[in-house]
Amino acid sequence: MNKQFFLALLAAILVPVFPAVAQIRGYRQIELKQWEFSKDSTAWQEVTIPHSWNAVDGHSSKYYRGKAFYRCYFRVNDTAKPRFLLFEGAAQSAVVTVNGIQLGAHRGGYTAFPVAITEALNRGINVVEVTCDNREDVDMIPVTSDFNKNGGLHNPVWLLEMEDVYLSPKAYGMYRLRCETPLVTPKKVQTLVKFKIVNDGNRDDEIKVRVQLLTADGVLGYQADREVEVRAFSDYDFSHEFLLSGVHLWDGVKDPYLYTLRVELFRGKRMVDIAETKIGYRSMEMDPERGFLLNGRPYPLRGVNMHQDMDGKASALTLSDYRRDYAIVKELGANFLRLAHYPHNDFAFCLCDSLGLIVQTEIPWVNVCGVDARQIYFNNIHEQMREMISNLYNHPSIGFWGMWNELDSWGNQPGSLQGELDAARVVSETAKLYAYAKQLDPGRFVGLTDDSEFQRDGYTALKADYYSQNRYHGWYYDVDNFEKFTEAMERIHKQMGVTNVGEYGVGINPFCHYWDRSRVKRDLEDDTIHSEEYGNLFHESYVRQIQRMPWLNFTAVWILFDFPVANRQEGWMDSDNGEVFVPNEARKYMNDKGLVTRDRLTRKDPFYLYKSLWNTGETTVYITGRRLRYYPVGQDLIIKVYSNAKSLTLYQNDKQVARKTSSGESTGVIWEFPAVRLKTDQDTFKVVSDKGMTDSVTLSRLR
Repeated sequence: MNKQFFLALLAAILVPVFPAVAQIRGYRQIELKQWEFSKDSTAWQEVTIPHSWNAVDGHSSKYYRGKAFYRCYFRVNDTAKPRFLLFEGAAQSAVVTVNGIQLGAHRGGYTAFPVAITEALNRGINVVEVTCDNREDVDMIPVTSDFNKNGGLHNPVWLLEMEDVYLSPKAYGMYRLRCETPLVTPKKVQTLVKFKIVNDGNRDDEIKVRVQLLTADGVLGYQADREVEVRAFSDYDFSHEFLLSGVHLWDGVKDPYLYTLRVELFRGKRMVDIAETKIGYRSMEMDPERGFLLNGRPYPLRGVNMHQDMDGKASALTLSDYRRDYAIVKELGANFLRLAHYPHNDFAFCLCDSLGLIVQTEIPWVNVCGVDARQIYFNNIHEQMREMISNLYNHPSIGFWGMWNELDSWGNQPGSLQGELDAARVVSETAKLYAYAKQLDPGRFVGLTDDSEFQRDGYTALKADYYSQNRYHGWYYDVDNFEKFTEAMERIHKQMGVTNVGEYGVGINPFCHYWDRSRVKRDLEDDTIHSEEYGNLFHESYVRQIQRMPWLNFTAVWILFDFPVANRQEGWMDSDNGEVFVPNEARKYMNDKGLVTRDRLTRKDPFYLYKSLWNTGETTVYITGRRLRYYPVGQDLIIKVYSNAKSLTLYQNDKQVARKTSSGESTGVIWEFPAVRLKTDQDTFKVVSDKGMTDSVTLSRLR
């Protein structure tokens, strides 16, 4: 993709960061970016939030897991005003003190939480200190995981300053208001707004509440004013409902139209608080036979999984990092994301809203539910579910709340942290969590992701709206037999009903290649070789099979970007000639199933397979195997291309050698030309589409 087009994608997704409200006299929000950091609370260094202490050592055999300390200084001139600290994510647990007074503690590294700090403030300079801890904790999710559990203030931190009458940051999450859309039809929509007004003053107050709905262009579409009395040292639960007709629907990637819902509080003529959120009106349905429906029409969800991770930063991504990553999602053409395996930063969901991406987000209940699990563990699971839904509720992109992932994969052996898997407890606790999540949000789907084909005792009775399955036929099992994927999914569909594919993928080192097709296979005994050619065959087969299963509501490739896992050593042998394989230490400790490398510099071949399928607004022409630079003399060479063009012409050293008017296979995007041989020491192959789009590679003779 050329640089100008990619920059245009970046510009198209420059949405504002939370919270996008004006600074007014009564309410201020200040991002606290400059902090000091120490692992031992004695030697301090300056850092910028977001920050993780595992930014570098996360890509190694062992990363630091323990306590570390942050502190930040800020000035207060008026100690009477209510103030809060809002942490968007402190990993994995945190204790918060202000001026030496402990004011809050939080268990869970991925959800936002407020801390009231007014009582501890002094006039002048104040210091907030946060102790973060990412040690293993048997009573807090995630206990074990196939991803690094980074430590630090890896999401933004805000100082909120209020008047004595304000919208509570505790009742309805970080946006301080909740906007429900219980009825959405092409003709009319229903909106229900909820928030809590707090009066910390010593007198009763008459407050005017203003609710506004603004179009994407900022035009006022609806307004209502209402007077309420809020008693001194008390609060008031406010709700307002209204019906509208002729509303512009949020319609996925085609038309992700967003309104702004704004709430203002006035004491007399003076505004004392304001909050707003982007909303989108849409309806979502799942059908066990028809698949997913958006606004009443079939809308198959096809996309990828993503971790919150980046080379050199771990999970502490900046806004520009998110914008770049989601520009890559837009380039790919996906319409669905599974944001694994924990709630990502709120800004990621803002981008999904603006791009029309539909999302599953989930709590980090992964792997572990053992016979020795204590009630405090399940309490933490419920609390993280509550915080996820409360903070992220307003995002129209979210269609699915995930309860757990692979509670039967690993970490459940006798002698492990919680002992062996307790399948009966999985079933009973899932039912409780499902009921709780539906109470918190009756309007969205609540489901789970399994990897056992629901073969554990009692798993067919699991309570959920949908059942996702992670399948790796041809990678971890059924080696070289990709078609087992269809057999497994058809069994699950027949048994469970509403069915999805939560993960499917294959390790790919884009710098590891075979020219000999007979050697392109999976060797479970030698996990150092993850050839790109085998990865291509895997994804080509899965794409064909998915097309034959229209009842799948969503499918998600594992994963968009490679990410580090400290205990993995695989796929670290490179070869650009298919004969000599060289160790590459930099590729160790990595899950390399990404369609793109962790540094975002290399799009692997299958990236363009999916781009050809999904990004129908752009003509893709991509020659595969381009990093296999050398071929033996006299060896037949098959040029394979991923393209959504109507016809392709192949040139060798500027001479036409073949032309095809269709791919000749079911996907319509996998093209193979008749075998050719190198004619010189270095040949250039060029493919040209009917619209003039070109791609070329230069290949040399292996001597």
